[in-house]
Amino acid sequence: MAFRFSLAPVLRYRQSREDQERLRLQALYTRRAALARELEQTREAWQRSHRSVRQHLQQGLALAVEFQFCTASLAGSERRQQQLRAGLLQLQPEIAAATQRYHQERQKRELLESLRDLQFSEYRLQQRRREQAALDELHLLRRYPKRA
Repeated sequence: MAFRFSLAPVLRYRQSREDQERLRLQALYTRRAALARELEQTREAWQRSHRSVRQHLQQGLALAVEFQFCTASLAGSERRQQQLRAGLLQLQPEIAAATQRYHQERQKRELLESLRDLQFSEYRLQQRRREQAALDELHLLRRYPKRA
């Protein structure tokens, strides 16, 4: 008789819930990394533009229109950086909640797996006992054939 875990469907459900939560958490981490990368790129572009404007002003090469365009560009870049920072801050509680849900689902799955492992160990013990009893009976039958 093969081992059959009576709560196998529940364990499969718990595994799927854990997988769903893990995927949600990974999506949030991916989103956070994309925002951080975009923030860094925006910051670098702002620094390049700022250096360029300063250089042109020091050399006296900047026209008023160019200066106005660069100033507007820098202001837009600063606004975008603020939006990205706000987006990153908004993600923090979402990531914390998703992490907590993932850990809870993982604990529930691990609990069921522990129960399954315990039941399997009990099954193996009972199986070994039955095998040993059969071997003992066979030995007795061979040793004392007249009693059979």
